Amino acid sequence: QFTQTSVCSSQEYYLAKSPQGENYRLQLVKSKHLTGTRTSRGNREFNEDRYQALVLEFNKSDNLINFQNNGEQISLGKKGSETSGQEEEGKDGQICYFALFDGHGGSQCADYLVANLHKQIENIQASNSDDIVSQWRKVGGYFRRFLPAALVPLLNPETLKITNIRQNTIVSGVKSSKESPPPPTSQMTYPVSDKSTKFELTLEQRLILSFLKTDLELMSSIDPSLGSTASIALVKTLDGRTFWSSNELEITVAHVGDTRVLLCDAHSGNAIPLTFDHHPNSVTELDRLQKYGGYVITDSFGAEMILGKLAITRAFGDSKMKKYGISAEPDIISKTVKGDDVAFMVLVSDGVTSVLNNQEIVDCIKNYDDVTTGAEKLVELAEELGSEDNITAMVIRLPAWGTKMPDHTKALRKYRLENDKPAIKRRV
Repeated sequence: QFTQTSVCSSQEYYLAKSPQGENYRLQLVKSKHLTGTRTSRGNREFNEDRYQALVLEFNKSDNLINFQNNGEQISLGKKGSETSGQEEEGKDGQICYFALFDGHGGSQCADYLVANLHKQIENIQASNSDDIVSQWRKVGGYFRRFLPAALVPLLNPETLKITNIRQNTIVSGVKSSKESPPPPTSQMTYPVSDKSTKFELTLEQRLILSFLKTDLELMSSIDPSLGSTASIALVKTLDGRTFWSSNELEITVAHVGDTRVLLCDAHSGNAIPLTFDHHPNSVTELDRLQKYGGYVITDSFGAEMILGKLAITRAFGDSKMKKYGISAEPDIISKTVKGDDVAFMVLVSDGVTSVLNNQEIVDCIKNYDDVTTGAEKLVELAEELGSEDNITAMVIRLPAWGTKMPDHTKALRKYRLENDKPAIKRRV
């Protein structure tokens, strides 16, 4: 069970069986027909972007559950029709882990995440919850009354007590607005912890705890001026087939910063964003930070910065900024999709999104025969349009890859290549 043991182990290889019954394994990061990657330092001296493709293998007996927005529990285990024997089969319990990290101030923070974040996801336990929340409260400022809503069922009454005091004080009107808590990270309602009930970690709780614990470790192990964004996508098949041939997939994304994860709708060709940038121009993020003394400065180039130093509002590291709300608590989204509805998924750093909008990104990729060429051409396009940052793209083949789709921005991209000056243009 999640509360007692390590329930999964990571490996580089995806295990599958051919229709003829032959077992084989694929190293995801090197399987160019399944995972296409391209990275460039652009005009920077060093490349601080990092990417990763692994497989997390959960035990068959583990009751891995996830919460969608309506609060219903959904099993992430095998369901639906069994394979007919005419399709490739994936080993039961495998979850593909695709990650993109964009370091700033240096690559050490991103390197640490590559080496350690997936291990935290594997090994985190519900019993760690009270210590993690307590350690963050000691940071003070924004975190003084820190309580992620999804973790409430896991915490002891002593840990919850400070929240009850806060709620009572707010009702009496004594508490100042400056010290009011940040908005909840989830709109779901959770029961108050009852230690007579044994709670299993949901995937949402596992990801939140893993991000928070990893960030605590970073605060004591790297320079406080270093940091990194993170976007990770977990892909699980729900019918026993491989992720590139499945009829139904569960895709869960955890995200801090401004790296992005997009799906391509195989019918319309439209981009489907699975992440939203944590920038100061986000009303929700700005309101969250200003309650704790964070303020935004617009520099001479028009860029908005928190305390005049940081262009993102959530990140790993950046220890000096934690009291002002620069948090690694992730936004999490989970979607169940039909295989024939999704052509591919792409993870990109802001070296791409600074010069291309979401639709331009997926339109560029869909024109090529394989995901590796798609990733290469996307990075080349960003370079041609004048991106001044490190540029990274990871394209993952999904079941509807190769479907003919309209290119909505072909004329726009052609016009921009012929007329745009090479300069960063923030496009959303």
